[in-house]
Amino acid sequence: MPLIPAALVNLALPLTRPLAAFLREDVFDYYGRLLHPQLQLRRVFARLKARRLEGEATVVLTLSPSRNWRGFRAGQHVAVTLEKDGVRHTRRYSPMRAANGRIEIAIKRLKEGLVSSLLHEEADSIGYLEIGQAEGDFVLPDTLPPRLLFLAAGSGITPILAMLRELKARGYQGELNLLYYGRQRNQMAYLDELRAYPGLHLHVCLTGEQAQAGEQAGRFSAAQLDALVPKAEGSAVFACGSHGFTEAVQAVWQQRGWQGLACESFTPPTWHLEDDKPVTLTFARARRQLAGRTGGTLLEQAEAHGLKPASGCRMGICNTCTCQKREGAVRDLRTGEISTKPDETIRLCITAPVGNVVLDL
Repeated sequence: MPLIPAALVNLALPLTRPLAAFLREDVFDYYGRLLHPQLQLRRVFARLKARRLEGEATVVLTLSPSRNWRGFRAGQHVAVTLEKDGVRHTRRYSPMRAANGRIEIAIKRLKEGLVSSLLHEEADSIGYLEIGQAEGDFVLPDTLPPRLLFLAAGSGITPILAMLRELKARGYQGELNLLYYGRQRNQMAYLDELRAYPGLHLHVCLTGEQAQAGEQAGRFSAAQLDALVPKAEGSAVFACGSHGFTEAVQAVWQQRGWQGLACESFTPPTWHLEDDKPVTLTFARARRQLAGRTGGTLLEQAEAHGLKPASGCRMGICNTCTCQKREGAVRDLRTGEISTKPDETIRLCITAPVGNVVLDL
């Protein structure tokens, strides 16, 4: 139980900032957390205020961050870190504005997702979560255009909804269209809020069950886009979903030569290679030389060999798994580009070996 109230902690935190250059952060944080979990020199801890279910697969946590947090722009993401059995696990989620200066994060439960399962099952016992400062440029422009088109699949609805809430707060009067894709209706979060949003042309598109009246069936396609949003060209467009979903959207925009598309993916790209070949992976600091394959990411292969490199989002966003490649050829799975530069900084979660590779791990 905290020894001092949260209100007093958050009054004191701004007073510690001028002293930050003269204090050892680890010492301050150690004694600070004995008094209150949020009494940290720079790190941000948010208190869990409420939890609720959205659909059958998503839990929404309402959080109250300490005053060390600098806020966010709608569409950005934050690192959420929790500790389990002495191991810190970090994932990234898109915050949304809630009442009274609080924020919401929505976590969709994944079948093999350690962190998502913990946040679904044990959130009430956690009490406080560590969150990072907001990052990312998947945000609304300062000057809003007359037409906005949003394309969301699965968990991609979270940053999109954050933007819609921001637009409502700013009194936006332009044209709003949203194509929202999900496998099953009962797993799609925030449907009630979206259906009640004033002036929003919402199109619910189901990919795993039969559509009912007022719904659409099938995955994103150019033909479906033309049918649902005839004036898509010229709109400012924000698309968020799996890597495959955003790839499909980008392909349509590229084929038509359209501009104004911003994309963000919440899953890493995949690289399918028919002639998957053996390579040698050398982990210099660990002094280990191990067998690898060209068809998997360097992060997955390092973990499969028992190494534990730092990692976070596992999709090329947070840079936690940044590593120095001393030599060798690697492929960036987002772009398909191959690089052979020595002493190159790479992200392990979105990089696959093309030949033998030496890593500073």
